[in-house]
Amino acid sequence: MPAENPSRLIRLLMGVVAGTAACGILLWPIPYSEVSLPGNPSGTSLLLAGGLAGFLAGTVVRPGLRAPILAVTLGFVLAVVLRVSVETSRDPTSHNLWPFEVVIAGLIGLAAAAIGVGLARSIQRAIKR
Repeated sequence: MPAENPSRLIRLLMGVVAGTAACGILLWPIPYSEVSLPGNPSGTSLLLAGGLAGFLAGTVVRPGLRAPILAVTLGFVLAVVLRVSVETSRDPTSHNLWPFEVVIAGLIGLAAAAIGVGLARSIQRAIKR
């Protein structure tokens, strides 16, 4: 198996960080008792933030669609897993349904990333013409 290009790995990591920030900035400030994915934070705000992260990932991670989309999706999942980890360390009974939270965040992240990366690729193609 050939060694992966280090600069590509760094760009993929940037996509993961962008996805984590996009979801985390909206999710982390809300008290647990008020969180209801995708109701609070709203699905629209998560899609917009994730789309922006996807656009960023699509701009810096080239070529291909799969890698930047999955990087942002992983970031969304990571944001939820970090929140679950912190809150269950305080109260082990707080997240009984955490797998569903992870799946919901992953699906929202996947949709948002696909929109953002698709937009980035469309703009890149338009500029090349």
